[in-house]
Amino acid sequence: MFSSFPNRFMASSRLIAIGLLALVLAFCFVAKSEARSAITLEFDTNVLVSDNPFLTTEKERATGAVELVARPRVELKLDPRTNLDFTGEVGFRQYSRRYGNFVTGRSDLQLRHRRNEYLTVSGRAIYARDLVSDSLTDSIDFAIDPRSIRESVEARTSVAWSPDATTTIVGDGGWRRLRYPGSALLDTTQAHDFGLAANKRLNEKLTVGIQANRTLSNVLGGEDTSVTSLNATATRRFSAHWYGGTQLGIEWSKLYDPISLTRESRARFNGAAHLCYEPARTSACVRSAIGSEVSGLGGLQREFSVGADIRHRISEFGTVSAEADYRRARLPGFDASARVFASTLRYEHRIRRNLYLTPSVAYLQRNRREGEKADAFIFQIGLSIRGARS
Repeated sequence: MFSSFPNRFMASSRLIAIGLLALVLAFCFVAKSEARSAITLEFDTNVLVSDNPFLTTEKERATGAVELVARPRVELKLDPRTNLDFTGEVGFRQYSRRYGNFVTGRSDLQLRHRRNEYLTVSGRAIYARDLVSDSLTDSIDFAIDPRSIRESVEARTSVAWSPDATTTIVGDGGWRRLRYPGSALLDTTQAHDFGLAANKRLNEKLTVGIQANRTLSNVLGGEDTSVTSLNATATRRFSAHWYGGTQLGIEWSKLYDPISLTRESRARFNGAAHLCYEPARTSACVRSAIGSEVSGLGGLQREFSVGADIRHRISEFGTVSAEADYRRARLPGFDASARVFASTLRYEHRIRRNLYLTPSVAYLQRNRREGEKADAFIFQIGLSIRGARS
């Protein structure tokens, strides 16, 4: 049902090895150049209790857990035009009963070189290992198999050209691999995507543009799927505190149904929008999107998502925040749309300069098919050390 010890050990070794490799590369740059560096290390200790942490429909699901998390960050300025940044996270979570222990985390290495005032080149490599309760609304895949762990590897590169002060043209491309170890429902999937975008700032408040993207996705040993999209974009600042953006267009998709073994080609609307309000001490945003996303079921799934978050600093020492996200998709072989929902209420209190106490409560829900609902409350309290530099 859940990962065996050998699988967890291999995943732990892979995550740690990638993080160490990135750190070694970063320190090699420091040693062999006159790079200016900033190194930050943060630690979290969390205790949590949940009545159903993996959103299953089985009995005796309640459990507690202890979690330790370390987050290193290395920022290097290799020369006046080149920056190298590494952000890492590794966590170990031990449940008090039934579920055992898990290693999670991520590694993010980014290189950015500004060749001159017109041209900027960047590259990025990411590895992540996520649990369902931590990333429920990131993908509709978690509604299909809530006990799965998702491992993702991604590499991206982009070139940005600014022929004048108000125009930017960006070309980018990437490769991504999703893996669900131990899942009988979700398959390993690989995807390539390519994009070209042009933006023009018309005035201090309004920027408009156009962008084209193509994504090719393949389930390991299965059929190819693809989606091509063309969108108009706009971002606008309405006032000192309000700003927003939109992306509207059409996508041409070629999808594969692994249940009926049929193909489908069609053109549909896609788009995204966000609106934010940021006065002093407060930030609030609402967002929504509809379009095809890379998935472990059939390679691509058309998903709709909507979310909101708010953060308010109530005093010099305390900040309260809340967020909610909802995602929906009609999956092959199911008579109704699959849905996932997650909401969190959190209070952060600064005890000392670098020491924070953070209690929170979260509510999670998934519906894979009509009449199959699983939900959970998660109560958590954490103690964090932040901003430790060397």
